[in-house]
Amino acid sequence: MSETTPLLSVRNLESGYGDLRVVWDVSLDVWPGRVTALLGRNGAGKTSTLRAIAGLNKVSAGTVELDGRDVSKVASHQRVRRGVAYVQEGKRVFHRLTVEQNLILGGYVRRMRRSALRQEVSRIYDLFPVLGEKRAMLAGSMSGGQQQMLAIGQALMAEPTLLLLDEPSGGLAPAIVGEVMERVQVLKETGLAVLLVEQAVEAAMSVADHVTVLDIGRVVMDAEAAAIDDLAVLRDAYFGRVQADRRTS
Repeated sequence: MSETTPLLSVRNLESGYGDLRVVWDVSLDVWPGRVTALLGRNGAGKTSTLRAIAGLNKVSAGTVELDGRDVSKVASHQRVRRGVAYVQEGKRVFHRLTVEQNLILGGYVRRMRRSALRQEVSRIYDLFPVLGEKRAMLAGSMSGGQQQMLAIGQALMAEPTLLLLDEPSGGLAPAIVGEVMERVQVLKETGLAVLLVEQAVEAAMSVADHVTVLDIGRVVMDAEAAAIDDLAVLRDAYFGRVQADRRTS
């Protein structure tokens, strides 16, 4: 997969929860080695979009293509095996297990041998040194920022090519948000494709290469991050005030 070719292509996506439609018409791309920031106010459909891409919400219409293959109807666990990792909002780790046990569980989805699991655990410790320092601690005893890093590390144990991050800054102190975003920057430099949902706009823009803004389940802005020289433009997009000629890059 070339870095000029999207790893993930979503076209005219419609999705929701049962009969409740939340996502009406979403198209976006995510490339290897780049971060696409998916922004929008609460209720815009960001998390629902991630869940549809991950296979947790049904795709009612449109397509989700991964590495050129339509996975719209593929089960969520099969998408994981095809390289999709989803870190849900809320630092979801196993609080009563140690840091290392959490990481090992993350690798079982790929049915790795024990030796391969250990190698992957070491790789995560290299990416997140604090996890290595606390490997024997219970996950629930760590700070919120450390738990967020563990949640990301656990997802990376499956060796994904696409990482879906939902509000990694949620509930974290500003200094810790910066540290988490530094790790996201490192991850994209490894060639990982990242789709980042964030409410903290400035934090998201610090790592974003491309920006897609949703409002009421539809794309209202889609542009290269470098082309956005005024955050007021993003604020206008949040509230549906973006001009039609600013909606696409």
